Amino acid sequence: MTEEYKTAITDEQKQLIKSELGIDPDSELLSPMVDFIFKRIFTSDEKTSKGALIDFVNCILEFEGDCKIVDLTVVNPQIPVVNKTHKQSIFDIRAVCENGEQIVIEMQRGKMKDFKQRAQYLLSKAYAGQSISGEKYRMLKRCYLVCITDFDVIKGIKEPVVDYRYRDRQGNDLTSDETIVFLDLTKLVCVLNKNVSDMTGLEQWAVFIKHATDNIKLVNKIAEEREGIKMARSILREISSDDVARAQYESELIYQLDYNSRMGDAWEDGMEIGIEKGKIANAIENAIEMAEADFSFDMIKRITKLPDEEITRIMNR
Repeated sequence: MTEEYKTAITDEQKQLIKSELGIDPDSELLSPMVDFIFKRIFTSDEKTSKGALIDFVNCILEFEGDCKIVDLTVVNPQIPVVNKTHKQSIFDIRAVCENGEQIVIEMQRGKMKDFKQRAQYLLSKAYAGQSISGEKYRMLKRCYLVCITDFDVIKGIKEPVVDYRYRDRQGNDLTSDETIVFLDLTKLVCVLNKNVSDMTGLEQWAVFIKHATDNIKLVNKIAEEREGIKMARSILREISSDDVARAQYESELIYQLDYNSRMGDAWEDGMEIGIEKGKIANAIENAIEMAEADFSFDMIKRITKLPDEEITRIMNR
């Protein structure tokens, strides 16, 4: 960050961001938990980003030996829709391995009531979106969805990572063609007490994502242990020194703060438009995705039933 850079965040906003979002906006490094920072770390260049992404995927999916991914390609994160009445799906990161298997990665900081259902929906769309000839379903390749969250999605599970696939009641797999992996960043307390050399690769990556801004000393130790994280840290340092990126980062933090505030108000008054409280967050998320896909104002209003001023704000963000 250059000396002449002037932050747009007020002192009051800084305190709210620290207390409500758990991010220090004055930190030397920007937080990988903010969507566009996370994406840039893993997609900003062909060599370093790819190396970091390959290491992250191998760690979180526990691919070892001959199963390790050695190369992948980041592809268009958007799944095409049949028509504009269908829900648009744009992933944070979508990659295809040499063998055709897909890896989809989603970062979700704010709580989402229906996130488990959303995860199933996203994975199913990625799997069904493959092109096959005739009815040769055996040609379908495996799809993995990695969900990184900063809230408790799976209640009663203490481990930071859990994976799901189709199984019978005795726990026998029907197929592993569709696998969802949840990485819960709120469950790292026991990990932080470990020596860096005793952490698994997955644990090291989780600490980097969660604590890159507030425990730089620990992250630096981890980077010396793991080349993939060293690559990610290098990119993060470059992004953090970019005034344009920092301005966008601060804008995202303010937006998230504002979003949380509006969500709190919405839960109280139901937005007075007949939307069930549990569906408000999804309605706003749908409106954002539709606006990004150039849906018309009228179409967004008809589908989401959000107030005019809310749709206008989303379309102008």
